Amino acid sequence: MNRDFVFKAFIMLSMFLILATKVIGDLVLYKELSLIAGHSNENGWLDKLGMVKNGVGIEYFGKLSSDKGDFLTFDLQTQLTYDFSEDFKHAWDIVTHNAWLEYKLGLGKSLRAGHFDPSFGLEPILDTHSKLLQTMIHKNIGFDKDWGVSYRSMISQFDYEISLQNGSGMKIKRDDGNFLLTGRIGKAGRSNFLYGLSLLYGKILRSEEMHDSSGMDMLDGTILKKRIGLDSQYAITPFLLKSELAYGKNDDMDVIGLFLETDYTPPSLQSLELQLQLQRWQEDMMTDTMLILGTTYKLTSKINIRAAYIYNIDKDRQIFIQFHYYGI
Repeated sequence: MNRDFVFKAFIMLSMFLILATKVIGDLVLYKELSLIAGHSNENGWLDKLGMVKNGVGIEYFGKLSSDKGDFLTFDLQTQLTYDFSEDFKHAWDIVTHNAWLEYKLGLGKSLRAGHFDPSFGLEPILDTHSKLLQTMIHKNIGFDKDWGVSYRSMISQFDYEISLQNGSGMKIKRDDGNFLLTGRIGKAGRSNFLYGLSLLYGKILRSEEMHDSSGMDMLDGTILKKRIGLDSQYAITPFLLKSELAYGKNDDMDVIGLFLETDYTPPSLQSLELQLQLQRWQEDMMTDTMLILGTTYKLTSKINIRAAYIYNIDKDRQIFIQFHYYGI
């Protein structure tokens, strides 16, 4: 068992033991089970899709309150995963999704610290950690969660968040001055049409999930990333339309990404959701275009069966199926 595994396990257990004693009255425990299998024309049978893996997990969510209301929120979401492509000794890992504390300052303002979404694009307002259809966050940054601090507030009908994070994703690691600064301002409320503007600047540590034309085998050092992004969601029953556009640079290379998704829920069958997604990414002379067909069927309020067909134009074809349980 490697030191990184032990370190993450110790951090998670410590946070829970310290906070559970204080939040015990308002603590909710969720259990999670994810089983996934897939097949690729290029690589054969697969047991993971990005960060979606086989595993069991828990999520502890709690609040501390006073006479004036909630003032501290806590979330710990972690999984014990198993990688069938590795030997038994090295197949196990602890994957940390959320591990943060948020302190409310009043009047819509709050401070957050821990492991959470960077403030960029659709990812902060969508929970995709267990889903087969993802946003462009892995292409833009290389990971969907990072360690750091953030500040949230509101301006009129808009809310905004600014985050300063480590730039390393799952691991707490320093190399070549890595950091990640992100910010997003977006339409607040429950309107049918939501939209946002995002900015990103950082020296990001290279990772295996990173979409980088310089080569997947070069995992040392950092990449200087700059981005500006626009995102939107438009609900028109029975459809939910999502879009995201990002432009910037990876070191000296121009990058541009486009994300479009349509979700359809048949009025006569609310337990079924059909999805169609297009992702197009261009970095310098490299272009990557994916068309994804997805479906989700709710067996119960806690159990989802998901399937996805991924058509990576001129590259690969993949198909996945997933059993996902999440509930109290």
